[in-house]
Amino acid sequence: MRKALAFAFASLLIGVGIQQAAAADKLRVGKTTPQGFAFIPADIGQQHGIFAKYGIEIEIVNFTGGARLHQGMVAGAADIALGSGPDFAFLVKGAPEIGVADFADPPLDMALTVPYDSPVKTIDDLKGKKIGVTSQGSTTYWLVYQLNRAKGWTGDDAAKPIVIGGSPTAGFAGLKTGDIDADVGGTSTGYQLEEHGDGRLLIDCSEYVPPIALYMIFASTSLAKQNPEAVRGFLKGWYDSIAFMKSHKAESVPIAAKVMGYTPRVAERMYDTLMMKFSTDGKFNPQAFDTLRESFVDMKTLDPASVDMSKFYTTEFLPQT
Repeated sequence: MRKALAFAFASLLIGVGIQQAAAADKLRVGKTTPQGFAFIPADIGQQHGIFAKYGIEIEIVNFTGGARLHQGMVAGAADIALGSGPDFAFLVKGAPEIGVADFADPPLDMALTVPYDSPVKTIDDLKGKKIGVTSQGSTTYWLVYQLNRAKGWTGDDAAKPIVIGGSPTAGFAGLKTGDIDADVGGTSTGYQLEEHGDGRLLIDCSEYVPPIALYMIFASTSLAKQNPEAVRGFLKGWYDSIAFMKSHKAESVPIAAKVMGYTPRVAERMYDTLMMKFSTDGKFNPQAFDTLRESFVDMKTLDPASVDMSKFYTTEFLPQT
């Protein structure tokens, strides 16, 4: 009898486990780029089973830039997008998505990098200098615009944004040839150049930029309507992954290094510089949205009359504290 009961109980547990596994919601999570440290919590949560605790199974899909990420969302290639605040322009123009969480207000991993032997030693030395950006009207372009605003530089004194493209190698080449005096790019780019003695990180852009909603999580509107619990489960897993990273540096850095393709030393510096800047609750900062709206107007990305940001995000899926 005892053996029969034990067998029945074991069978019951196995059956429950099978049911739970079958019930897991599978979500395709798109990243703007695999190199961004800001998106590493997805990999940490996936590899340490954190999303699984909330009945979520994720597949990470890498894109090359915000435009392609949101094209993928429109095409149904991703259910969740790990993107940036400027991506709200796609929503305003009709992309079937909604912002569901904020995961960092400062420009989390954006910095200005200069050649190693550059005479530029401080931010003030950038007056009138040429600064590499990815494209006209991009976030990097706006960061140069904001630098001029913060320093009061106009006319010949203003730093000049020079379009060089989105590849880090384009920034390396521009700095090496002298086509640009500085480059706006990832903090990791500056650290990588320092490691090879080819450049140095001059300044973290958050030192002169006010809070701005730069890092956002978007959900497809179909997912939000048809399976809101999956969105809630994903966000619980995301913020638990951030909490795990903050208390498990030794486990997090090797994963970050492998995913980003950088050395462990660069990944460790990224962790030390950026980890404490992550939001732990996903709440939206009204001031950060005001700055984002101003950036749309500054860059003529959108008609000011169309930029009512409150229509394109919601707090209903955020973890309750």
